[in-house]
Amino acid sequence: MKRLSILGSTGSIGTQALDVVRNKRDDFKVVALSAHSNINKLVEQVSEFRPEYVVIMNENLVNELKNRVENFGTKVLSGIEGLEFISTLHNVDVVLTSVVGMIGLRPTIAAIREGKDIALANKETLVVGEV
Repeated sequence: MKRLSILGSTGSIGTQALDVVRNKRDDFKVVALSAHSNINKLVEQVSEFRPEYVVIMNENLVNELKNRVENFGTKVLSGIEGLEFISTLHNVDVVLTSVVGMIGLRPTIAAIREGKDIALANKETLVVGEV
């Protein structure tokens, strides 16, 4: 079983990845999810996949997210530090980076340093990382 952290779970790539997980539950486990600000979609995903961690980039939404997922036992983190944290978890095998822009660079580098497999669906991270 592959254990996943999905950075950008509410976007197109993230939701498609979760469709795969939904259809292959014996092969994948979602450990962590993140979103920029789509809190409604993120709460739906937490309800279905029950990740250990969830990250919201918009720090103004942290308290609302905490209130809405408190019954699921999911820990709420925020900002770039939260993305780096879920990218380096000891119980994660694969980090899917599908966030918009170069925000994915730091968590992707952190994951690589920890020996994680990377599923990179963000060209900006690749371009900026090559400089």
